[in-house]
Amino acid sequence: MMISGNKGNKGFTLVEMMVTIAIMAILLGITIATWNRYRLNTDLKTAARTVVSDFSMAKQMAVRNAIGYRITFNTGTNSYHLIETATGNPIQTRNMSEFGPGIVLSNPNFGGNTTISFFARGTAEAGSVVVTNSINSTGTITVNMTGRTYVRFNLQ
Repeated sequence: MMISGNKGNKGFTLVEMMVTIAIMAILLGITIATWNRYRLNTDLKTAARTVVSDFSMAKQMAVRNAIGYRITFNTGTNSYHLIETATGNPIQTRNMSEFGPGIVLSNPNFGGNTTISFFARGTAEAGSVVVTNSINSTGTITVNMTGRTYVRFNLQ
């Protein structure tokens, strides 16, 4: 007489299932944290590149119209204003909250002022401004006297 065992036992034990679920939960936790950091740094990059784009626009308008333009930074309201220098008319206002929560302007320094001027010949007042996010990643936007602008990122 032959005793047959569990032939063809297919399936998972409860322990195997629990281990699989635990591994998946750990991987999901790591993925969510990484995705959140990626999203915050992408918002920072977008904000910094928009400031650079606005600098470029002010420089181009100054050359095209043969008049000066300035961008005034207000860290209290976390915004900046593009202004036609001759008339004082505001052309554009941009608030950093447009780029997501936690994006902050800090340390605007253009010759000791919080205003950068773009002149009719395409030159500018040299200086820099820093954009920071909630995880302390930074984008330092630097302008030299020829109006050349670049960004250096320090991402967390």
